[in-house]
Amino acid sequence: MNENIYEQKSVKELIFIFSIPAILSLIVETLTSVVDTAFAGHLGTQSTNALTAMGLISPLLSIFTAMQTLFAISTAIMIAKQLNNEIALNKYFSCGFTMSIFISIVTSFGFYLFLHSILSALGAEGQVLSLAEQYLKVQLFSNIFSAIGYTLTSCIRAFGHPKVEAVIISLSVIVNVFLNSIFTFKFSMGLLGISIGTLLTEMLCAGIAMLWLYSKKLWFKKCSFEYREFIRIVFDMFKIGIAQTVIQLLAGCTGFIVNNSLLSFGGTVYIAAWNVSQKLYILALMPIVGITQGVQTIISYFNGNKQKNKKSKTIKFTIFYCMLYGIVAAASVFFIGDKILFLFGLTSEIHSVATAVIKVIFITFPLVGVLYTIMTFLQVTDREIQAIILGLTRQVFSIVPLILLLPIIFSKTDMGITPVFSIFLAIPLADIISTAMALVLFKSKRQPMS
Repeated sequence: MNENIYEQKSVKELIFIFSIPAILSLIVETLTSVVDTAFAGHLGTQSTNALTAMGLISPLLSIFTAMQTLFAISTAIMIAKQLNNEIALNKYFSCGFTMSIFISIVTSFGFYLFLHSILSALGAEGQVLSLAEQYLKVQLFSNIFSAIGYTLTSCIRAFGHPKVEAVIISLSVIVNVFLNSIFTFKFSMGLLGISIGTLLTEMLCAGIAMLWLYSKKLWFKKCSFEYREFIRIVFDMFKIGIAQTVIQLLAGCTGFIVNNSLLSFGGTVYIAAWNVSQKLYILALMPIVGITQGVQTIISYFNGNKQKNKKSKTIKFTIFYCMLYGIVAAASVFFIGDKILFLFGLTSEIHSVATAVIKVIFITFPLVGVLYTIMTFLQVTDREIQAIILGLTRQVFSIVPLILLLPIIFSKTDMGITPVFSIFLAIPLADIISTAMALVLFKSKRQPMS
């Protein structure tokens, strides 16, 4: 395994080889959520309630994704690090896969026990509560299969087959669109049909990934562990994955606060508009996440094999590519964002609010690539604490106080911005603060890295 893809290609080639399939995979995977939202927007008289229900439970879905990330990403990183050590690779793969299933089952079961109370606490009531409960009950099962698929496709990428990962996920989304159409409109199942289509799609993705790994003899072999060794391996992966998990968990918690503030100062129209705007933002963010996920395994390999110069080049090129993309994406939103929103079948009121919202939250989008790249570097080079600090800086120390304070400030001023709309200003302000902190941490580590 000495002549692997990491040694055969240049740094620039590796970034493109790993990032492009990862970007396509994430965009296509995110389209599953976007497709669900788009279908919800075309449910006629039920569409506003459906969009509001999905907006209220969106933070819960972020928590599911965060818990999946804990061992999915760390398993892939350890596979890349141990690519030349078959015994260690096998142990990390088997432990990571087992823990991914365990965590997803515990998460789903925990939410099931308190489902009604959680949704009521989020502000769901009446028809919105009923729709949210229907959708989320099925999503609890989807979460388990999604965790399996996420872990296995990440491992496929780490083994040096990013194109296969992209094909599997692309196929899954095509199937998702087809199944959503059938269940939602053919069988008139509404939001419940959307959730069933997503469940079947996640099952398909997990099954194909597992079969491919088996067919290529990359599946982990049965191995025995001493209790202490198992705990050590799990803890090693936990340390790697916890930074990204904490960041996404905090994003989910922030979502709760945003929704509560929007309900207090605005109403369901703003929840629906935020749901759609957030989906568009996440979709635009996927190329940045894809690049950083792609270079995760590259940095891990170079770090594990003491190739500092190549590791440094990878970081610098990644920052440049992410910033360039961020500028193009932000410009696109400002020029044609309102036209893109028509795809969601929104009412004129929701469309008007969402058009204004996306222009605000995309102002600082070019900075996000810098933030994600530096967080990735810290995460895979044994500096998880600094990565967590960045996540806390953005989600806790910046966004949360701003969400709470901005409506109060703008309610007492005459600046032409309503208190409810000022909530969205928290996103670009938090981007500026957290990116500044990221650059400070990155600069302090540049000397050892070079």
